[in-house]
Amino acid sequence: MWKPIVLAAMGGALLAGCASVAPIQQDQPLMLAAGDGVAAVQFDALENITQVQIVAAKSGGQTLNIPSVPVGKSTFLFEVPAGRYCLERFYVQGIFIYQKDANSSCFMVPAGQIGFSGIFSPRGEHGQIITYQNLDVAADSALLKQSYPKIAAQFLQMTPAPAAAQAPAPSQTRKSSNGQTTTWIKHETHPLEDTIYLRNDTQWPLVITSFQFYDCANIKPACTTSHPDFKLAPHQTRVYMQVQPADVQGAYTFYYRFSYRIDMTGKQ
Repeated sequence: MWKPIVLAAMGGALLAGCASVAPIQQDQPLMLAAGDGVAAVQFDALENITQVQIVAAKSGGQTLNIPSVPVGKSTFLFEVPAGRYCLERFYVQGIFIYQKDANSSCFMVPAGQIGFSGIFSPRGEHGQIITYQNLDVAADSALLKQSYPKIAAQFLQMTPAPAAAQAPAPSQTRKSSNGQTTTWIKHETHPLEDTIYLRNDTQWPLVITSFQFYDCANIKPACTTSHPDFKLAPHQTRVYMQVQPADVQGAYTFYYRFSYRIDMTGKQ
């Protein structure tokens, strides 16, 4: 789930945050203070990035400081008060880059859990720096396991799965949320079908770029991946599709997952 973030260059010195916190250095089980969570800040860098600052959206909150990000994929963990955090600025290619849109590169850290930033990927395109934010929780978790296996084992079982759901039993509705989208299924018996709902929980338009059925049995439509270009306005709920048994006399099951991007143009 890729979200592009346009940042602007800024000359001059980088101002330090008033209340800063450094990354966790050791891969050891954590005893979190009440109300704290773990911020997992991740990068996929093509060149060295320095002086990264991620700030609390709440005024007076902590600033997460990363002195240097190496080339390649990396993870930095911080124990911080639960809340919303946003990538604010960093230094790359000899210039400071600062965030233009205060809402476009943020993530949530729940109390007692890990909050993933998504994998930030700064890239030079058409004379400016575009920072992509991969919001795929499965990819984020895999990278965390590589860098901090003990902490990952402690917390990942508490982290909600990315948008995915199983066909429910009659009269059941199961919701799944990753903090930006929510999905659920409404089961009907007359006719026998399951209606898949998707909801945009953000303040930006979203576009569902791929939708995959997997581990299916006896369903129609086919158990495959599609690329629907399905749009959701901010806070909008829409029916995605209905799923039915291919043979109404037989049992059926399915799982699904989807990817999306932020629609930076704002068009619906």
